[in-house]
Amino acid sequence: MTEAKTKTPIWLYAIAVFITQMDGGAVSSLLPAITRSFQLSSISASWVAGLYTLGLVIGTPIAANLSDLYGTKKVFLAELILWFIGSLITFTAPNYYVMLGGRLVQALGDGGIIVLSINAVLAVAKQKQQGRKVSIIGVIAGLSAIFGPIIAGISIGISGSWRLFYGLMLPVLVILLLLAWRFLDNTPGQPGKKTDYLGIITFTIALSSLMLALTFAQHFNTYAFLILILLVVGLISGELFIRFERRLDQNHLSFLPLHLLKKPAYTLTILLGALGGMLFSVFVYIPTFVHTTFGLPIRLSGMVLVGTGVGSILGSYLGGVLVDKRGIRSALLWSSLVIGSSSLLIALTLSSLRMFMIFSFIFGIGLGGLMSAPLQVIAGRLADPSDHAQAIGGLSTMKKIGVTIAPLLFATVLQLSAKDGVMGLASYRNMFIVIIFIAVACAIVTVKMPLERSLKERVY
Repeated sequence: MTEAKTKTPIWLYAIAVFITQMDGGAVSSLLPAITRSFQLSSISASWVAGLYTLGLVIGTPIAANLSDLYGTKKVFLAELILWFIGSLITFTAPNYYVMLGGRLVQALGDGGIIVLSINAVLAVAKQKQQGRKVSIIGVIAGLSAIFGPIIAGISIGISGSWRLFYGLMLPVLVILLLLAWRFLDNTPGQPGKKTDYLGIITFTIALSSLMLALTFAQHFNTYAFLILILLVVGLISGELFIRFERRLDQNHLSFLPLHLLKKPAYTLTILLGALGGMLFSVFVYIPTFVHTTFGLPIRLSGMVLVGTGVGSILGSYLGGVLVDKRGIRSALLWSSLVIGSSSLLIALTLSSLRMFMIFSFIFGIGLGGLMSAPLQVIAGRLADPSDHAQAIGGLSTMKKIGVTIAPLLFATVLQLSAKDGVMGLASYRNMFIVIIFIAVACAIVTVKMPLERSLKERVY
């Protein structure tokens, strides 16, 4: 191991992941207060989280590309600065629209943090330890998701306002920025390459249009014409992006490494990422299910997610161990089996809160195992040294696209089986049956994945 590798401060990346990933769990606790503060409708309130997701999808591949081009330290610092600016705008926002702008800037800063952190871990870990090392990031992200709602709830209890949570982030981010400036070594990047601006612009427009179309599709009757326009813009931009990338000269670093998409193993890996993102989105429906089925208050219903979150933390670690001990395919198949079997048991015992809490914990174990180490390790090993971060960024982007697609699918399933507009046990049972099919799809994709002949053996 080289000296540069021994100096990589994994602890710093872990802290950054914990701080920036906290927002995902906290926003569910902050949203009621934000809604009251700005007197928002349900659709307007949904954009508080929806626009953040859009920013993540846009920001992740951009940050990954710039990291491979200019080096990790410069991009990591830029990401933290964006997160700080976004938090400051959100904290001081005088109205709803300024607050949304702050959320978007936050998301652009958050998008690359976890990708750069995973890339840094893969760079210093020996091949036989990559699974466990990467699982550390998954464990930290899981802990952040649990502590986020707790800290948000305490801040609201102390101040009576949602703003304090973002105010508390500001000094922490300043300290984190100073630590990163002091301890991170700047990787050399590729100084001889130029930025692919046309690729960045056309891809961003294409992806944004697709994401917005998927978001508005949940209210199709109202926004049908807008959805059509967005899809047309997305298709045209996507076609232009592909043409620009094919004609790109060697002086520019391609925005996305299209050569990776020609590898079946990577294509199936990002497909698994999208399927995993769809599974992850089930968290949105658990509090409503518990509230409507068992009559628990909304605040207590959300606490049921703690068990699923703890399970995902345990699963993240176990998935990493399996990658190192039994191989990537075994870890993915094990995770898919746990997700599918626990979803079946949930569907069969939906009327029991105790059984639901037990099986949702097991579901979390499977989901953590699927979403953490195995897919990240595949993406990292398939990539060339010049596009490591881009490969991981592409996987992360597909996960978020899956998270966006799933609510449309699940909402349709719930509505089709609702009686007189009321969703009962049958509705939620059908949702978990769909989850079983997604888990089976994950297992099939894993079996078809040509890992043995595709993965490059490298010494890390």
